[in-house]
Parts: sequence; C-alpha cells; structure tokens
Amino acid sequence: MLEGLLDDISKNPGIHSSGIFDKNGLLICSKGSHNNLETMVSTMQGLIEKNNNTFHSLNIDPINCITLIGETGTSLFWPLKKSAALGIMVKVETNLGEIRRVVTPLLQRIEDLI
Repeated sequence: MLEGLLDDISKNPGIHSSGIFDKNGLLICSKGSHNNLETMVSTMQGLIEKNNNTFHSLNIDPINCITLIGETGTSLFWPLKKSAALGIMVKVETNLGEIRRVVTPLLQRIEDLI
C-alpha cells in the first residue's frame, strides 16, 4: 500500500526520488536513489530535533513541511505522526506547488498505514 502511494507521488517527472522513513530514519519504502534520501532525512530530522524547543517558544505551529532549495535540486520533508517522515527530492525546475498539491491529501493515508 505504501509503495502504491509513493507511485502516485512519483508520477511527476520532476521527482528524482521519494521515501518513507521510520522514527530512526530507516527507509521503509522508496522510489529512486536510497543514498540521497537517507542523507536528506537524517539532516532534516536532526534540524527538527535541535530546533523543536525554539519552534514551540516562538508559538510556531508544528512543522508540516520543510523545503530546502539547492543549486542542483530541492528537498521536501514532511514529518509524520509516530516520528516517521516522508522525504522527496525534486529537480530544480519542478513546480513545488504542484508537488505539495499532490502530496498533501496523501499524508493522512500514509500516516494511517505506518
């Protein structure tokens, strides 16, 4: 079932790779390059953990998506319940709004299956 949801997400030709990770950062399932995804998720989870208290003290709502834009592509990271995560790496020219439009309605289904 999770693989099918990743297939739906990965239909966009701008997506380089996507993956769902458990609370320890271990890959549950993926489409595309595992190495790049694991590096990205490790970085994102560390960023959230280190800044969690700061976010709360500033009354910032819980993070629902982190986007890192680089010269060679963009990484999108959605923390999910039970400390899991969805990570997607996209090409530079990819429409990020389109990616979010496709992913957002699937997040609850992914959480229900984890």
